[in-house]
Amino acid sequence: MNRVKASGAMLAVMVTAAVPGVLADAKGRVNVKGASFTVADAVAYKDGDDIEVALLPAAFNRKDAVKDRKIDSFDVMRMSGPHVTLVVKSDGSFSCINYSTGQGGGSACTGDFEGALKLTTRSATRVAGTFRLKAGGDTADVTFDLPVESEVARTGTALPPDGGEPGRAVLAHYGAIEKNDFKALKATASPERQAMMTEAEKAGEAKEMFKMLRDFSPRKVRVVGGTVDGDTALVDYEGVEDGKPVKGIAEVVRVGGKWYFEGSSSSR
Repeated sequence: MNRVKASGAMLAVMVTAAVPGVLADAKGRVNVKGASFTVADAVAYKDGDDIEVALLPAAFNRKDAVKDRKIDSFDVMRMSGPHVTLVVKSDGSFSCINYSTGQGGGSACTGDFEGALKLTTRSATRVAGTFRLKAGGDTADVTFDLPVESEVARTGTALPPDGGEPGRAVLAHYGAIEKNDFKALKATASPERQAMMTEAEKAGEAKEMFKMLRDFSPRKVRVVGGTVDGDTALVDYEGVEDGKPVKGIAEVVRVGGKWYFEGSSSSR
């Protein structure tokens, strides 16, 4: 199970805009289970033996999605606003969707969906077809032709096995947490985050914030490589949580020639 850790998000609420780029070959209109939008982009990926086709009202945030080298439903759910995901079974059958209205969502399986999806291509690497629906107030008229993307290469160049300077920034961050050293932790944060931490200290919230970071952070962290792209690096690490081994990815940014810890995610 993937877990987005608090160490990058506890200090501020961050809204990430979608990264401009070439949009996928998908177009049409969807009004299903309260999710109503014109399709601006789409992405297809494997989920076990199934293929999921996510129809989106805005550009897919590919840069954030490929940090963990894969695209999956978590990347779709992180996007704000509505979306509709078609769940195509291994035999090509279809009767279920996942959906979000932007305020809520869920899954729906019904015979009304059967026959609404017509595939012209379904392979390990590509899926194409039409989704045309008119039933019980739900409507859709969409065409798509998409690569199936699951494992995706990161951009940038490889870091050395020890992560170089970005790796040392990650070790300094987790080392400060293990030592319960708020001052040292503050030094690993970017200038903007340092200012936020100073405000937390003034408000008497630093102790509580630090405890949350400790509760959500791995121990015995060691760096095993990563990639760097300009002033952003993704550092791969291994550690221990609740006595069990985990693997994670830390995002590190360079400001004024120095690398600072920005956030992380880990999975077992």
